[in-house]
Amino acid sequence: MKKITIFSVFVLLLSLGLTSCLKDESLTLDTNKSNNVTEFANTGTPAALPSGGAAVRFAIDLGSLKSGDTASFNVNVDYAGHDMAPQDIKVTIDIDESLLATYNEAHAADEANYEMPVSGLIQSTFPLTLTIPKGKQYAQSVIKVKLPANYDFNASYALPLKISSTSVGEVSGNFGEALYSLNVRNIFDGRFTVTGTFVDLTNASFHDVYPKTIDLVTTGAFTNAYWDKDLNGGTFGYRFDADGSGSYFGNFDPVFKFDNEGTVVSVSNYYGDANSNSSHRDAQLDPDGVNKLTFDENGVPKELNVSYFMLQSGAIRLKITEKFVYQEPRP
Repeated sequence: MKKITIFSVFVLLLSLGLTSCLKDESLTLDTNKSNNVTEFANTGTPAALPSGGAAVRFAIDLGSLKSGDTASFNVNVDYAGHDMAPQDIKVTIDIDESLLATYNEAHAADEANYEMPVSGLIQSTFPLTLTIPKGKQYAQSVIKVKLPANYDFNASYALPLKISSTSVGEVSGNFGEALYSLNVRNIFDGRFTVTGTFVDLTNASFHDVYPKTIDLVTTGAFTNAYWDKDLNGGTFGYRFDADGSGSYFGNFDPVFKFDNEGTVVSVSNYYGDANSNSSHRDAQLDPDGVNKLTFDENGVPKELNVSYFMLQSGAIRLKITEKFVYQEPRP
């Protein structure tokens, strides 16, 4: 086990500006030896700790929603340090859009591209005030969300918040600002056990490898791509048995498009225009299939039956029929 010396703790304290305890539980400082400050408390495990002048980011999964559905998430603040609140502490939180540009610049290597939530998504009004009661260290506000019709499932939305004032003490220099990145899944999203058959019209030695565990990953309000956790460590692709050896079709992955009732209305190729070689591969719905996703009484996906083709250079090469049985929300 790596030893933490007194010197290394001193360096860590300097790097944090002596204003707050670190959120990573494995490196939490001794609150008995830190000054009390008001800060954003954890909402789950931080997806990114403060770095390069950028705020901490909390990743919020709002679950599967359709237009008009509502959800919520928590914003937590605390009076961090050894002491309890000496009196009721009024904490004011407001939106600061400048935090987005700072975060995107600091995390450019990760291709961060966060933007303000689409109008109508955040139903709560700002600024808002939380009260940390006397003798306590913690307060919470519930932020309400409603999915608007123009929600872009491919956008990277984040709510940038800052503690603009506190009635007692100081605001943390490290955790006085926070981004809440928001992820919404469509109602077809989930992890499924998949069985089925496929026929390769060009090579009879190629066989299917069912059962598979497949995630239907949201790519739009009504579209979901086929993600195989057991293909190359997890990727978008269709794997098969090539005469006894594991393989997959390069630049091919089905994307199912649904209507409001769960009927599959079309199938396309996830790789789209990027797949422009001489063996161009496309996907196409087999109209003779069942092509329907059913739901249980709570609106949770139940079973998808779908038939489709892989086209190569304009001709049908694969005939695929699959049955997806819902397991759980995907990780």
